[in-house]
Amino acid sequence: MANKKYSFKCLGQNCETQACHFREQVNVTIDDLARWTQAGHLQNILPGLRFNLPQSENEPIAIETRRKDLEDQDGTACIFYHEKSSACEIGYNKPISCQTYPLKYNGKKFYVSDRDCPGVGEGEVTKEALKDAKEKAEQDFHERQRTQASLPALYSLIMGQLMQQSAQAMQNLSEEDRKRIQDIMARQEEEEEDA
Repeated sequence: MANKKYSFKCLGQNCETQACHFREQVNVTIDDLARWTQAGHLQNILPGLRFNLPQSENEPIAIETRRKDLEDQDGTACIFYHEKSSACEIGYNKPISCQTYPLKYNGKKFYVSDRDCPGVGEGEVTKEALKDAKEKAEQDFHERQRTQASLPALYSLIMGQLMQQSAQAMQNLSEEDRKRIQDIMARQEEEEEDA
């Protein structure tokens, strides 16, 4: 983006593609969670979030919004996309990745993450607005870095606690109840092998 002039104007509810809602992944940072907690919004937003667990060693653990099937067309969208109004249900306090969309920063340069967004190339961006957009994109980058560094330890703490509680609960079961659970688990394993 060094030599190219960045221009962007969000078309909001008039956007024909709603590309920001349909993108494959809407990342959430630990800083987003802190902002929502401080604003008193976390209890409304938390059910729409999930951990994205890595499929390989090269992928990081991430927090992202859940997906939902669309009623009027094929595909999925961010859980917070309200299809009838073509708007974001948490527009009052969006994740940083949505605030910066489609501008991204990778630690070295700024780039447009989604050229399918019809707002790219539209409108005029003042120097002040461009400065603000770049600062927000840098903030998003640093928040993602902190989140990627923190999540493995946080996830391990949560899973360790759950495993400890599960082991304690198993010890407190009667021998008969323990046998029932083992039978249920054995049946599930057989069903998975048969599938």
